[in-house]
Amino acid sequence: MFTTRQAKNTDYNFLFELKKAAEYEPIKAIFGWDETIQQRIHREEWELAKPTIIEINGKPAGSYLVQRHDDHIYFGRFFLLPQYQGQGIGSQILNDVIEQAQSASLPIKLIYIKTNRVEKLYLRFGFEVTHQDDQFVHMIKQC
Repeated sequence: MFTTRQAKNTDYNFLFELKKAAEYEPIKAIFGWDETIQQRIHREEWELAKPTIIEINGKPAGSYLVQRHDDHIYFGRFFLLPQYQGQGIGSQILNDVIEQAQSASLPIKLIYIKTNRVEKLYLRFGFEVTHQDDQFVHMIKQC
């Protein structure tokens, strides 16, 4: 159904457009969308860590980032192009990450923009809200 691979330099522009497709409305609702600021944030995130690319039929369709820390696994930058949402891809990705966390006996932590509809998926997989403010929701899943 899908494959994954590490992001390459040629994915940089795709990943910005993916973020824009997935988060334009939530970001606009909370902060207002400023293209220059979003490009800067994207560049900073890219320099910190390259995400995993989700491909369908050999074409990029989404991304996610898994970072292992001493006391938890961080899961973020989880985006799918709208035409691939609701097909079980996100559930399969989350199952894989949960298996990794269980093998390492570590909890999974994540943060998302408050108005993003991904919350239902995370709650279905047993994530619990640990903190929220006017902008972000922080969640954890004990594994």
